[in-house]
Amino acid sequence: MNFSKTILAAAVSLVPAMGMAQSLLSPTSITVQRYDAIPNFSGDSGIFCCATHVHRSGEAADYYHIRMGFDVAFSDAVDRVSINSSDILLMFPGAEEGLRAIGHFDHMPVYEPGATSIYARRPRDFPAETEQAFLDAVWVVPEGVTSATMQIGDPEDGNVLNVPLDLDVGVTSVLRPAATLSMAVSGVGVTDMLTLEERFNGQDVPGTIRPTGPGRLMQVDLTLTPAMSTDTDAQAGENQFFFYSDWIGVTGPDGLPLMPVGYETGRSYRVHWSTSISWEDQPRGSDFTLYFLGRAEPGVYRVYYLSDKVAEFRIE
Repeated sequence: MNFSKTILAAAVSLVPAMGMAQSLLSPTSITVQRYDAIPNFSGDSGIFCCATHVHRSGEAADYYHIRMGFDVAFSDAVDRVSINSSDILLMFPGAEEGLRAIGHFDHMPVYEPGATSIYARRPRDFPAETEQAFLDAVWVVPEGVTSATMQIGDPEDGNVLNVPLDLDVGVTSVLRPAATLSMAVSGVGVTDMLTLEERFNGQDVPGTIRPTGPGRLMQVDLTLTPAMSTDTDAQAGENQFFFYSDWIGVTGPDGLPLMPVGYETGRSYRVHWSTSISWEDQPRGSDFTLYFLGRAEPGVYRVYYLSDKVAEFRIE
């Protein structure tokens, strides 16, 4: 069961001194989820498919994933709101100082270490349209703490927004990568050389990629179709799915990962290539080709999205 608590902020307090500016933010939604483990998909350590780096909270604490949506009080004089991560603090009862976030989610379920800020810009056609601001981050909360206050803003400016939080929720798991998409293999091939036709500063700079040792270049044609919008900053009505090519891996018949060679861009190959998919009513599939270095031995090959197997193919 997915334990979470979603709340419309009804007990928010604004604490500016008399005559000082109030916060530009008004909470519209709050979601609190509690984890005892979070996979780290930043790419700084581990191997997504086969040796995943996992943060584990231990018995003395848990990770709390807190997401908030805010309406912003834009006006002719206010065209943006920007709050530094150092001014977004989780305050526990009786504590004199708050805690900064340890990490954040920009695209679910990809957790990355580091605190995050809050930012929103007034739309060009304001006031006919407006834009919300979002906070989507993770804090460490000691065992037994069941309430806290999110303090947003610089107290020295007198425009602090205090949002009470109910932390009395059960432990659940971070959204599985496989739940966000479907993946299909549409073709497989093997070659011993790739040709690059790159241009830099208006000049041709051709090149090749060849294995320098055992192994061949394996071509895998894929279609990725989003199952949900994963952008944590997407506005109401927007659907966006984002991924990097090296979030997709392949293991050979022995279960070991093949080495990524690159995403085919048309003239070149890039190991770390980004793709964004947007849609209105129904998500559309994205077709692309990846190359890996492997032995191309007969057997079953498995395709992974981050830590989850999402497809497989066979080489006879």
